[in-house]
Amino acid sequence: MLLEDIIKEFEECPFLQHLGLDILKFEEGDVRIKLTIQEHLLNTNYTLHGGVYASVLDFIQSMYLRSVTKTRCVTTNLTIHYTAPVSAGEMFAEASIISKGYKTAFVEGILKDQEGRLLAKGTGTFKLIQPAETAEEGKKRQEDLEKGQPI
Repeated sequence: MLLEDIIKEFEECPFLQHLGLDILKFEEGDVRIKLTIQEHLLNTNYTLHGGVYASVLDFIQSMYLRSVTKTRCVTTNLTIHYTAPVSAGEMFAEASIISKGYKTAFVEGILKDQEGRLLAKGTGTFKLIQPAETAEEGKKRQEDLEKGQPI
């Protein structure tokens, strides 16, 4: 999958648009997004709802992972550590890969406010969805297996 196609999918994502996320940078291994905090995203304490933190962390982690792997992925686990509330301003998100195998990746995301204060940190486990192999690729993989070569 081409990076341009991945970027387009996220730009056209209805939920990303609903949250009001802005893609600041989307390059291979360098993805940054921003959320301008709006009143409809606040909870009953008039702070940003925890579900918004979770959604932004899920987005940044999957966007970063897909920028590197060029494959689709699905979240299988998301753990969030909320460190500070926020009620207004902007929130910025970045991510990095902790480890990646053939089928699974572990990714870390961080959320900071405009002053650089840590708002939340999260880790995610993602299943990588490999594209279907062609008949030729399947034949080569089988030949490699028969020769005892790792896949």
